[in-house]
Parts: sequence; structure tokens; C-alpha cells
Amino acid sequence: MLKLKALYPAEEARAMADRLLENYLHLMPAQRIMSGAMLIDDSKIQLIDEAVNKLLSNIPLQYAIGKAFFMDMEFIVNPSVLIPRPETEEMVSLILKQFSGSEKKLKLDILDIGTGSGCIPIALKKNIPESNVSAIDFSKEALSVAAENAGLNNVRINFIHKDILDQTEWQDLPLFDLIVSNPPYVTHEEKKQMQRNVLDHEPHTALFVPDEDPLIFYRAIIKLSKIKLREAGCLWFEINEMFGVELRDMALSQGFKEVNIIFDFRGKSRFLQCLK
Repeated sequence: MLKLKALYPAEEARAMADRLLENYLHLMPAQRIMSGAMLIDDSKIQLIDEAVNKLLSNIPLQYAIGKAFFMDMEFIVNPSVLIPRPETEEMVSLILKQFSGSEKKLKLDILDIGTGSGCIPIALKKNIPESNVSAIDFSKEALSVAAENAGLNNVRINFIHKDILDQTEWQDLPLFDLIVSNPPYVTHEEKKQMQRNVLDHEPHTALFVPDEDPLIFYRAIIKLSKIKLREAGCLWFEINEMFGVELRDMALSQGFKEVNIIFDFRGKSRFLQCLK
């Protein structure tokens, strides 16, 4: 705790310490107070020390312990995948709300593009269990992590290694009722506003887009969705708030009949819902 306080604000350091002790000793703060003094196995102490040293090297907590939580599920994470964000969890909740009351009975064909840890398709499959869910990523390392997470959470996902920017690789994809994506959308100009632990440790290919063409992935996915999304199907994006209006106009110009910009819990335009 004292080591962490030297680098992090007291409240953040305390939260990190609580998470480490919960992870390695399986004790919540209240349980530790009730249990008083206790003997801790040397192997557990070593694991905690190793995690603390990683935190002192500015490695994100989730990478330090190798796991993150998303929609009340546990996910393996490492530097080959982004750490799941609350905004992405909010998008999944909004998608589920769209189908509220009928999730368990739906048999949707769902595609997640740029799956990373697999948190989006796994959460959708968990909540819409009759659905057929596929997930694409360019990174074989990310797909390996996502496949582990599918097994960890007892769901079956069809993981596909594919470069979504290569249109020749679209041909073998079937039709879908729902396409969802949280693609790279951070411009290099925005780097100066980002925390070092993100810049130094999370995969840049999953974060950044060229300043001269920041909508490169959205353009491709909208074009793919015109071909591979069934009539009355829906496309959902997590977006950079700077480009909401431009993306809405792009989707409308490509034939989507209704496009909605949706604000996140921080009041930022963060999601795009496109109805075909």
C-alpha cells in the first residue's frame, strides 16, 4: 500500500490494494477487517509483490493481475488486447435493451468486428443464448485470448481471423441481423491527452487511426453492412465523439433508414445505432 501511494493518489492506491488482496486472497475489505491478523502463504505474498512491482512500472492493474471484469463476467487480458471499458459495457447494455424482453428466445445472427478480448460477443451470447455469434479480428494473438475467454465463460463463438479492410475477405461471410463494432478510433493528435499506462501498454493497433483518415474502419464496416446486414437489421458502433455527426451522415448516405447518435454516461456522443 505504501509503495503504491508513492506513485498513485491515496484513494486509487487503496482501491488497487483492495483489488490485489481480493484477487489473490479472495477476501473483500469487510472480510479482512473481520478476520483480523492472518497468516498468508509465501507463494501468495510473492504473487502480490510481483503485481505491485508491475503497478509501480505503470502497468495497468488489469494487466498486472491478468484479468478484467465486463458485464459481471471475468475476462483474461494481456497487452495483445484492450482492457474492456465501461463505455463498451454500456453499448452492450443498450443493444440488449433494444431486444428487451425477448433476448432468451431470439435466434439472431450476430457479428462483432475487431473483437479483442471477446467481451462484446461473449456478453451478447450470454444474454441472447439462442443466437449465432461470430467475431472477427486481424490479430491472431487477440483471437487466442478471445477464444480462452469464450471457454472461461462457457459460450461458443465462431472466431474468424480476417482483415476487415480487405474487401476480398468479405465474400465468405453470411448474412447477419446485428453487426457491432468498437473499432480503433483515437487519432494520433489525441495521444497527448492520454495516460501513459494506456500509451505504454495497450495495443496501438486497437486504439489508433491515421489523422488523415480517422474513419477508415467505419467506412469499411458501413460498406460491409450494406451487403451483409439483413433488411431491418441493425449496426452498432462505439465512436469518437468528434466524428458523430460525420458518421451519422455517412451511414445515412449509404442507405440506412434511421441513424441515432447516443450519448454515454459521461454525456459524450459515444454510440451510433444504424437501422437498415
